[in-house]
Amino acid sequence: MARAVPLGPDDPTVVGEYRITARFDEPGPEDAYLATDPQGTPVVVRLLAAVAEPERVTAAVGPLKGVPAFCVAQVLGSGTLGDRPYVVSEHVDGPTLAEAVQESGVLSGAALHRLAVGTMSAVVAIHQAGVLHGDIRPGTVALGPDGPRMSDFGLNEALRTSETTATRHVGKPAYRAPEEFSDARAGPPADVFAWAATMVFAATGRDPFAGDSVAATVNRVLHDPADLSVIDVELRSVLARCLAKDPADRLVASDVLLRLIGEESLFQVTGQASRRRRRVSWRAGAAFLAGALVAGPAVFFAVPPRTEVVRVPVAPPSVTAAATVAVELDSVPEKTTAVRIDGAPVVLRESADDPVRMNGYLLLDAPFASYVRRANGTVTEVGRGEEPMVSPDGKRVVLSPWVKYLRSDYDYVTVRDLKTGAEFTVNTVRKPLQTVVPSWSRDGTRIVLSVEDTEEKRTVGFVVVDVGTRVANFVKTEYTGGTAYPFGFTPDGQVARGYSDGRHRGLEVYDTQGMLTRTLHWVGVPRDRSWFSPSGRSLATLCPNSDDICVWDMKSGARLATVPTPDDSYSYWQGWFTDRHFVVRVPTKKGYELRIVDLLGNVERVLATVEQKKETVFFRFGALP
Repeated sequence: MARAVPLGPDDPTVVGEYRITARFDEPGPEDAYLATDPQGTPVVVRLLAAVAEPERVTAAVGPLKGVPAFCVAQVLGSGTLGDRPYVVSEHVDGPTLAEAVQESGVLSGAALHRLAVGTMSAVVAIHQAGVLHGDIRPGTVALGPDGPRMSDFGLNEALRTSETTATRHVGKPAYRAPEEFSDARAGPPADVFAWAATMVFAATGRDPFAGDSVAATVNRVLHDPADLSVIDVELRSVLARCLAKDPADRLVASDVLLRLIGEESLFQVTGQASRRRRRVSWRAGAAFLAGALVAGPAVFFAVPPRTEVVRVPVAPPSVTAAATVAVELDSVPEKTTAVRIDGAPVVLRESADDPVRMNGYLLLDAPFASYVRRANGTVTEVGRGEEPMVSPDGKRVVLSPWVKYLRSDYDYVTVRDLKTGAEFTVNTVRKPLQTVVPSWSRDGTRIVLSVEDTEEKRTVGFVVVDVGTRVANFVKTEYTGGTAYPFGFTPDGQVARGYSDGRHRGLEVYDTQGMLTRTLHWVGVPRDRSWFSPSGRSLATLCPNSDDICVWDMKSGARLATVPTPDDSYSYWQGWFTDRHFVVRVPTKKGYELRIVDLLGNVERVLATVEQKKETVFFRFGALP
């Protein structure tokens, strides 16, 4: 933040419920103050320029409060002081990027890439909330102790709501997009342009289009390319696309972020073939995005480039074993073998190196047999009329009957050890309730099932089965909903489900008492149970406003990618394949295909072909026993 100085005689001492303690010495049409809220927490109060209808500006600030708290200085409140609207935001204790570069020098290598990823993650979160930043520049990027934060987002747009605004802040011309100097209304591409210009400043210490006068600067913004010669070639190519004069030629924010965490530009790994090196760098990017953004400004300036570790913990915190696995992010194996499944209209096209393979299925015609497929190629019948779900480690299968109450008034599940054949049954709920759609926790110790009330035709809660103690616990949830969205486990072992309430479509997370602990109301609904990527960092949903597939950062809620479906006809999500690939189901003339698609929408390979005019087989993919 700018330097705090004592209050002057004309400065207010109280604004709304906030006590003013100091004034920030920074230029701009608004007055910025350090203040405390009623609990004594430091905040920033920005008293904006006087307008004829300050309530309109205050109302426009409302949507800014919904931006996820990831790499942004959160907007906490707003109000009016006479004819001046004010905005209250989180106080970030750290220098701005402009101050840090002036004091410590420019950024390069890993430090520059971390800054690029952190700040672009903020842009993605802001755009996903349906607002614009409108004033990205080195002075609005704060380097706090927990990483970079974008501040002052949306204030210019809020001021535009009043046509009688006396003074409008237009920022520094060197960070304005070309379209902002015409009659065109700036949109998200203008933020992308300003972000790229800010990254050029971080790498060079100079305003990218600065001229001897304002007119010269504007002329350079409109006509001259930025000097990117000191920036490494891969990041340079991304910034060049973002600095295109025509907004239609720029990358969208989510694609910029995807390129930053996926391209070879992040970290070079020597001694390997070119294609392999690119895949390893994606691994580095994924691990990097999850952990490196919490570094403070000292880390941004001090950490040299290095090869990132590509092993991550996969057990939830309650598991004491130090279980780790290498994150599978390599290319999709191209050489495959056609395997026909006896008794089912399915031809698999698989490789022994595939991270997931078909491991269970249920025939939907008599005798409704359930099967488990093993690593040696054999197929074993494990039940009749029961949905099979193999555990993540391939050691057990849970069987949930599709026809209920044949034995008693209780529903149940059966758990079988696939090595010894030993099994046990656990009652779950009593009629008129029933349990459906079993899903395993990642450590294979628990199973969650959705509880449906057959009379009300609603999902009213979930049952968690502890495999070790053989006990089922029925939890009524705080909110109920339709039966289209089943419960599943999050990577850290919490229970979640998709929901749609008529206004929002998203994901709800519950504690063990059925109380709602987190809602991602903007992400769209997940399909089936395979929502989370193998590393657990990403969530896939059906996009909230389209038929595309959206990929989100689970920690921040920021959108990482928008993936178009690979065919003009209706297709839908089937599950993850690796952290950068998933499986979609696409109709064909004779049935459908399961295709492996990357995060840019490119079809990598066909995984299976199913020839059926009606649904005759229900199958699952995962680890082979």
